[in-house]
Amino acid sequence: MSYILALCLSLCWGTAFLASKNIVENLPPYWGTFYRVLAGLCFFIVLYGVQRKNLKCPVKQLWRPWTIGLLLILLPFAAISWGQRFVAPTIGGIFNGTVPIWSFIAGAVLLKGEDRFTWRRAIGVTVGMVGLLIIMRPMIAAAQLDASPLALYGCIAFLIMAWSYSLGNVLTKKIMVDSNAIPYEANTFHPYLFSAVVLLIVSFTFEPLPPASAFTSKVVLSIISAGVFSSAVAFLLMVALIKRWGATRMASVTYFTPVVAMASDMIAFGRMPSGAEIVGLLFIFGSLVMIQKKVTPKSK
Repeated sequence: MSYILALCLSLCWGTAFLASKNIVENLPPYWGTFYRVLAGLCFFIVLYGVQRKNLKCPVKQLWRPWTIGLLLILLPFAAISWGQRFVAPTIGGIFNGTVPIWSFIAGAVLLKGEDRFTWRRAIGVTVGMVGLLIIMRPMIAAAQLDASPLALYGCIAFLIMAWSYSLGNVLTKKIMVDSNAIPYEANTFHPYLFSAVVLLIVSFTFEPLPPASAFTSKVVLSIISAGVFSSAVAFLLMVALIKRWGATRMASVTYFTPVVAMASDMIAFGRMPSGAEIVGLLFIFGSLVMIQKKVTPKSK
């Protein structure tokens, strides 16, 4: 059952970059992110409203869902929307595939047990870093020649996305999955409510309100896809897998995310991956194999 959940999660995450590309081509990045989060929030309102779930959260415990909302929704979604304007969906998927590397580093520092440090995982991190540099090298060279600096900025935005996701994955286990301070439903609803309110304020402050004509059927479907399936449903799947596998091993689901993103990019835009992207992706795959293998508990 866990592997079925992992497959569904990789499909949800992998298609998010194509949907985000469709959104930012028509909407300003912050507004596009807001509508994506709003779609996810509406999903939870309907889901928990039908189930009549208790969504109350003590004020002194609000820092828990707000922290998760900041790291798993607000920052990474905004980074995706900003960076996706300058690079192809394939690049976003590849950077998303590095999340287990950063999750291992965060987990080794903050968690114990199955997320602890091992030399095999440390070697895996090194291999993954090499793959990341291979992918970024053509863009760094182009930026140095003033040929395409925006592509490099897009890569930096996706690095922020990966760092935020990885820390969020680890803290989800520490302050949400391993804690009973807040009901599960409230823990999944309030991160979206918090993120939607903050993004609405930021969007009104820094960007013009998009006209109604910008919401074509393609944009609306992309918002629903990114907000409901790639965000809200994926969030539920992620929490379920963290309970079963732990934060570091759950993050290995992104092993397949770059493949899904690459396939959707090829189907939608006919874009073939470059040699550097393929070689770098192979290095990252090798890294993930070394990182995701479950650690045998230490005998006492």
